[in-house]
Amino acid sequence: MAPRAGPDGDAMPHKLLIADDSVTIQRVIELTFADEDVAVTAVGDGEEAVQRILHDRPDIVLADVDMPGRNGYEVSSFVKDDPALARIPVLLLTGAFEPLDESRARAARCDGVLAKPFEPQVLIGRVRELLGLAEEPAAPAAGGPAGAPGEGSAAMSSDDFGFDLGAMAARQPETPQPEGSLDDYFDRLDAAFAHLTGAPAGQESAAAGRPAQAGAA
Repeated sequence: MAPRAGPDGDAMPHKLLIADDSVTIQRVIELTFADEDVAVTAVGDGEEAVQRILHDRPDIVLADVDMPGRNGYEVSSFVKDDPALARIPVLLLTGAFEPLDESRARAARCDGVLAKPFEPQVLIGRVRELLGLAEEPAAPAAGGPAGAPGEGSAAMSSDDFGFDLGAMAARQPETPQPEGSLDDYFDRLDAAFAHLTGAPAGQESAAAGRPAQAGAA
């Protein structure tokens, strides 16, 4: 991860604040970014997170949705409500016993959601993206229909809120099947041929492949 330039032109690491009451998660985050140009600060509750945000102005905040003091939703709302801080991306962290409240996440205007446990490279990639350091995505595979995602593209999920929940592929409606009996189907076919040719319905039975005598079907 490329360092940023300080006021005097010197390289400075990006500042990441992790707010989670799990010491294990704090340690995982620290180890994940040990080889990156990221200075990690860890706190165990939302109140301390708010104080750190005001004092240190981190470049990105990771906040657990269920922690003492202010929870992750409240930390995100605090950041986004302050015009001086609103540019800071906030990534909410959820766990198996901390289900995401999507309405609260939207109201908090968070920049994304990541479910624990997470793969280190997934976390690094998400942080890079939110800091504007992500590499350009590969061009879609040629030969597909216009507007269709290329091979390897993926729909976005709750993990990836960016609201960020979007880009789900629309399902194509199934082709309607003829209703009713086989005779009903041939009757409709007869009527369609008659409309096209001007011949009375019934004379086009042979063209439709229907036997002329009733019951032959």
